[in-house]
Amino acid sequence: PETMRANVLKGRSIADGSPCFTGRPGATLPAYDFDASEAKLKEAYGDARITFKDVLSHALYPDVFKGWMAWEKEYGAIDALPTNVFIRPLKPGDEVLVSIAPGKDFYIRLAYLDRYDEDLGTRNVTLEVNGERWIMRTPDTVTPELMAAAGGGGVKSVKREKSDPTDKGSLGCPMPGVVVDAYVKEGDKVDEGQTLFKLSAMKMETEIKAPIAGTATRVLVEGGENVEGDDLLAYIEA
Repeated sequence: PETMRANVLKGRSIADGSPCFTGRPGATLPAYDFDASEAKLKEAYGDARITFKDVLSHALYPDVFKGWMAWEKEYGAIDALPTNVFIRPLKPGDEVLVSIAPGKDFYIRLAYLDRYDEDLGTRNVTLEVNGERWIMRTPDTVTPELMAAAGGGGVKSVKREKSDPTDKGSLGCPMPGVVVDAYVKEGDKVDEGQTLFKLSAMKMETEIKAPIAGTATRVLVEGGENVEGDDLLAYIEA
């Protein structure tokens, strides 16, 4: 209704000054290069992982898609996990049937959630898989459900931002380790190949270099800090 439209717009016009769209809004968008997008995604995530469905997902929801790929890299493929379990995590005592292939069925019961380890940012999780008890230590960002189930708050746990493999200026950590030195500050001009950080990992020191030339608009770590693989160290704007 016109009255409702006027109340919502409050006199505002669209970018070209017109009071409203006169046709299909999507018709004015520039053409999307699916081939270039597919090549970029395969370069970042591997040929075998990216399908045309993934290309469409990235075209429609790029940030959601990148977030999902980062989550999948950390936790692995979960295609066989029931949707309701993914959305509403199990609580102690809950059980779920997971079928990964014909004849390969697993009854998984969440037996116990240990208290939150503030130093490591993890919990021990006890599962019973077809009656066999499994104990594993997992990272924990401490959801309200977990806090209620196992007690303790993860106020000291800081989950670092991850690098974006589709963005050349997003400089990620190649492996877990300790930042020995940081040779760059926010606002510094850097050259491609310039050493920005020195990382100590696996009893060796590794130089982390700038992937492109530009300005370091963000520097997220300092010397002495612990980092994990793919943690965002700095962002360089070309």
